[in-house]
This record gives sequence, C-alpha cells and structure tokens, in this order.
Amino acid sequence: MCTLLTGFYQIIYVKLVYTIKYFFIWYNNMTNRIASEQAVEHAWKYFELHSNQRITMFNYYLFIMAGLATAIGVTLQTSKNFAYIGVLLSIIAVIVSMIFWKLDQRTSFLIKQSEAVFKKLERNSEIDIGIFCNEEANLAKSNEKRCFLNKIVTYGILFRSIFLISGVIGALGVIVFFLII
Repeated sequence: MCTLLTGFYQIIYVKLVYTIKYFFIWYNNMTNRIASEQAVEHAWKYFELHSNQRITMFNYYLFIMAGLATAIGVTLQTSKNFAYIGVLLSIIAVIVSMIFWKLDQRTSFLIKQSEAVFKKLERNSEIDIGIFCNEEANLAKSNEKRCFLNKIVTYGILFRSIFLISGVIGALGVIVFFLII
C-alpha cells in the first residue's frame, strides 16, 4: 500500500512539474512574443484611433471658433456697451486656440509613436514596403522643385498655422475691443 501511494504521489508530482513547466513556456510566449500580424494590427488600430481623434478634434475646434467668430462679429456690430463681452470672447478665442494646439501636440505625439512602430516593422519585414520608412524622404524629394505656395505640407504644419493665426486674430480682437471701450 505504501509503494502504491508513493507511485501515485510520484505521478502527481511529475504531472504537476510538467504543468508548471508548460505554463511558464506558454506564459513567456504570451508575454514576450507577439506575432508580427498582431503587432501590425495593434499598431494600426492605435494609429487609426489617434489619427481619427486628431481630425475629429480639429473639426470641434473649427466649430467652436466659428461660433466665437460669429459672436465677436455680432458684438462688433452692436453698441459700445457690449465691448467688454467682445474682450471676453476674444480672450476665449485665444485660450481655445492654445488648448487645441496643446491637444494637437499630444495627439500628434501619439500618432508618431505608432508610426515609429510601423517603421520598425517595415525595416524587419521581408517585403520592402517603405510607406512609413520613406515618407519623410519622399516628401522632401517631392518638395525640392516646388515653389513655396505649391509645397506639400503636413497636417501638423497646417493645424499649427491655423491655431496660431486664430490666436493672433483673437489677440487683435482684444486690442480692438479695448480701443472701443
């Protein structure tokens, strides 16, 4: 009976050791190794999420600024008694431009993160795709022979320019309304 129990415990022990061993093998494979298809899918979803977020955020910015511009225009057409409201609206326009500029910086950073992953995946790929790896060089090459107004610019440059111009117009609005007062 004693040898039977010892044999039983040995079987349990061996099974337990193999179970633990295969669990750690499985765990290491799950945590340390991601298939390239999974990495591409994950990076693409991350990229898509933040690039859509960036465009949506810019649409909200345009909507808010259109409302503020309308309110400032109405304030300009009314009597001098409402000039203080114009000052407040112009200050809000400057603040909104600064906030959305900072939000765009953050979203741009997140997009650049996923682009860096794509560049790494492209470099390690057997197929020479080069969409992300060659983008900056192709843009520079394409812009070499173009005049200033005909150059291809990035979303970041366009967005930052619009934020800057809107902020400056808001600051000018503050000055104009103070002159009216």
